[in-house]
Amino acid sequence: MPSWNDLGPAFQTLRELDVAALREDAERSLLIACVGDGVLFERVALLLRTSEGRRYGSEGLDPLLFTTLAASAEELRNADMLLVLLDARNSLHRNDVAALNRLADLGLPMVIVLGYAELPPDLGAARPAFAYARIVTLPDLDAPDAALRLAEAVIERLPGDRQLAAGRRLPGLRTVITRELINSTSFSNASYALASAIPEQIPILSVPFAVADILVLTKNQALLVYKLALAHGAPPEFQARIREVLPVIGGAYLWRQIARTLVGLVPIWGIVPKVAIAYAGTYATGVAAWRWFADGELVSAVRMRQIAEEALQVGRERAQAMIATAQANGELNQNRLQRTFAQLRERMPWRKPSQLPPADDPMQRKS
Repeated sequence: MPSWNDLGPAFQTLRELDVAALREDAERSLLIACVGDGVLFERVALLLRTSEGRRYGSEGLDPLLFTTLAASAEELRNADMLLVLLDARNSLHRNDVAALNRLADLGLPMVIVLGYAELPPDLGAARPAFAYARIVTLPDLDAPDAALRLAEAVIERLPGDRQLAAGRRLPGLRTVITRELINSTSFSNASYALASAIPEQIPILSVPFAVADILVLTKNQALLVYKLALAHGAPPEFQARIREVLPVIGGAYLWRQIARTLVGLVPIWGIVPKVAIAYAGTYATGVAAWRWFADGELVSAVRMRQIAEEALQVGRERAQAMIATAQANGELNQNRLQRTFAQLRERMPWRKPSQLPPADDPMQRKS
């Protein structure tokens, strides 16, 4: 079982991380005002409060406020988001339209839930006011995908600094929050790997850049694990959560660390493997931590390898797409950087120009 010291200086960064802001976000007050048809209140509350995970229940005060369309602006003004619940089987009356327009005037993030509707109906005179609202239809509130569709709409509109708090208080949102956190962090680490890849293709610079990569990617992965813990309602002590999850992700972490180091130290391996490993390692770490905090599940070594291999394939595809985009935008010019470095080396007193390979040497161009 890996310990802090076994993994070397990479874990020194974990001791120095300032996670106070994340904990503060997770413990923020949260108010989601659910206004509209009372017939939908109970079912929507169940969708938002029910989680597939069994380890942690709701943590903190219930953030849902249920009230009618006739609620006053003062009652709703402090809400972080409005969840407008309409039974699509009923026509909107003139008073309802006026009430909806008053809600739009509040300028709050808004999701309109149309229960028992196959397609978004015409909201009539109220529609212009909701041009920027997220509308989600739930033809069957008991359908297996109803909770997921509702959660996706809520997270799309909920301010980012309220999402960890929402996960802690509303378990029905945790799957969507988890997916967003894992995907965004995996992409961020892949982007960082791409940005640092060009200097690592120059052999004399590869060692310090490879070490820097390990520290940055490790930090991002640790923060991902902590965010997942907070979103699932786990106790907010950072060091305890990281130590708790180390046995879960330890095996994947070790092979990932070795692979990243090799790719950084052997320039001929090129950019794609490095970016792909950064993506896949982060994704595998996130999935393992997710299963642990959601259900207390210890992912088997066999399953972890499968997850890592699947993520590596996705990582390769992402890497190729990112590299193509960077090349198209003129952000990736390895030959130019190598020529600049060759010119720099020519000025070094301990090397003669004749000792240097030509700037257009094929081995120098491989990536």
